[in-house]
Amino acid sequence: MNDIEKPSILVCTEQANELILKEVLAGMEEEGIPYSVVNVKNMSLIKETYNSAQLSRMGIAVGILRNRVIIHYNKLREINPLFDVELKFYERERARSLGNNAARLYKAMPLKDVSSKGDEEYMEFIKDKVIAILRERLSREG
Repeated sequence: MNDIEKPSILVCTEQANELILKEVLAGMEEEGIPYSVVNVKNMSLIKETYNSAQLSRMGIAVGILRNRVIIHYNKLREINPLFDVELKFYERERARSLGNNAARLYKAMPLKDVSSKGDEEYMEFIKDKVIAILRERLSREG
């Protein structure tokens, strides 16, 4: 039995960011839904993900090209995937939530919020953490 014949979410990848791929797969695992990863060359991400959703016995596919993640459902039109998201390297939780959502789509459960914090919020968060670390270091040294 090949990967397409197994009931699973098909995950098409090309030059996928390893951290993003790992988190998306972990999100599906958390929801208890199987997946099959297929490496594709020279893919048109939306088209390949749409075609994979048509082939998947679950009707769902995820496409990952570098840091872009698409989730497609076989009931949608090719040009309208459920999610089409560019992730930054530090958005691990968001990548995991996308994996959760691919699985939750099959389970007919409410989807998780995958909206992005603005870059300003992340910069403020990082700045606050750095300041806290520096203050702690100064208090230990002084």
